[in-house]
Amino acid sequence: MQTGQRHEQRGTLRALAVLRALNERDSSSVSELSQATSIPRPSLYRILDTLCGAGYARRRTDDDRYQLTPLILGLSNGFADDDWIRNIGVPFLRELQREIVWPTDIAVFMGDAMYLRATTWRESPLAIDRRPLGLRVPVLQAASGRAYLAFCPAAEREEVIGFLRNSSAAENALARDRRSLNRILAQTRANGYGQRFKEFMVETGSIAVPIRSAERVVGCVNITFIASALTPKQAAARYLGPMNQAAQGIEARMAINGGR
Repeated sequence: MQTGQRHEQRGTLRALAVLRALNERDSSSVSELSQATSIPRPSLYRILDTLCGAGYARRRTDDDRYQLTPLILGLSNGFADDDWIRNIGVPFLRELQREIVWPTDIAVFMGDAMYLRATTWRESPLAIDRRPLGLRVPVLQAASGRAYLAFCPAAEREEVIGFLRNSSAAENALARDRRSLNRILAQTRANGYGQRFKEFMVETGSIAVPIRSAERVVGCVNITFIASALTPKQAAARYLGPMNQAAQGIEARMAINGGR
């Protein structure tokens, strides 16, 4: 192995060691990380700068300790998540679409946004926009994102909102208006669904309900409708029952399969 390759491999292994050490506790100082990983402090600072720049870690300004961000959760997607979406979620999604006609989706939270992991837009005669798999939508502006935040565990919600609050992206501005955000999330819990109407996709609206596994929200069932045809309240009056049945059916099958 050439010198450059050995250096690159050592850098990768060191970065993984830092990620493991950060994962073992809520936050760590540079001294604690150096002791846990045996990485010299100058090298450790470079690794931490890289992780922070990529969004996987952050330095707390009040005490200079480092911790992982919610973006790290995205690294675990693509294993069991793909299995339950493909084998369990998609059949329920297609059945729901046949019943309500409007396009149906499953979206999951990864990092700082919701991502489309399954959709029936091709099968729906009422679809007016292309919704490719992997489509990213802002968590605070999406019906599925609001459903996820409203129904996920409180500690997880606070972590995500704290991360979004530190973002300079315009799509995350609501995270800095906690009163307005709390009001939206409280209304979402009271309604039993998240909603979006003409936000960032001006011709459509959406409503979404959570899919739970144990205490987690592993995804959301979402439907999209033409904004000139329905309001979120009207969509919920017609379709919330079938949507909840689909979500509960997915949850029941996941429970039988041990969460997979």
